[in-house]
Amino acid sequence: MHFQETTDAQKMFKGLVAKAKALSIDYIEVVNDEENVVSVFISEKVQYAVQVVVIPVMAEFIIHNKEDNWILDYIENLFYFTDYEEKKQILEIAKGLMDGNNPDIPGVQDVVPREQLIVEALHDFMEIPISFSFESFLKFRMRSYNEALLQIIESAIDEYKLEQEYQTFIQGLREFREKREPKLEQLHILHDEQFYFYNHEFTEIKRDELFKYIDRKLILHQPLYIDSAVLAPLVSIAPKSISIYTDQIDNGMVQTIHNIFLENVTIYTKKSFENTRLKEKKI
Repeated sequence: MHFQETTDAQKMFKGLVAKAKALSIDYIEVVNDEENVVSVFISEKVQYAVQVVVIPVMAEFIIHNKEDNWILDYIENLFYFTDYEEKKQILEIAKGLMDGNNPDIPGVQDVVPREQLIVEALHDFMEIPISFSFESFLKFRMRSYNEALLQIIESAIDEYKLEQEYQTFIQGLREFREKREPKLEQLHILHDEQFYFYNHEFTEIKRDELFKYIDRKLILHQPLYIDSAVLAPLVSIAPKSISIYTDQIDNGMVQTIHNIFLENVTIYTKKSFENTRLKEKKI
């Protein structure tokens, strides 16, 4: 294997030696006599050694040493994101998608795992004996992988844009809330499939009453749809203190309320709602 960069040759050499040692395979000799060349000599069980040592190490090398730079290059030169922080955030989202996070996102569900695509490309390419430029292999033999990479990046950019819109939305609601005088000092919110509002005395605030609190300017001036059953009345009331009782801390609405009201929100278990309510009624 011939490399353009000496450091790449050294990393590949160390990876192959470590893998062979970890598997206790003593019939593989890895040599790095020339700075940019790594030679692998296999004296027996050639196909087995290629499958369990050479191909896995090459695939891991590509993912850990080349992938990030390719993604960043695509983000800048194909999608024209040049700001460092933007590129970094899109890269993190793309890596998360490739690692299996958020598998339900459109455009990601049907993408073949990148490890499989790389291994397949290497498997089709490897013939014994063989001498090749590693960079040429990456350039001409990784078409399926590159296509999958582009599909992931497009989905990552869509997710990034949605996140930016969400953050703008949250900031707008936060600023709206901060400028208002609280209509109620404290609210208790029970999350039990739906969201139920209670005042400081744990008396339920019915939907009709909640609706009356909604400031129409809030709905008219928001760039995104604002939920009229929960967010609109909550932000309009602008309470100083909110207690949420839920068993789903990662629920989207719970997280949104927390993001808007920040330190003014305290989250409890759903089970503790009745205990707290009974104590309050006794006082």
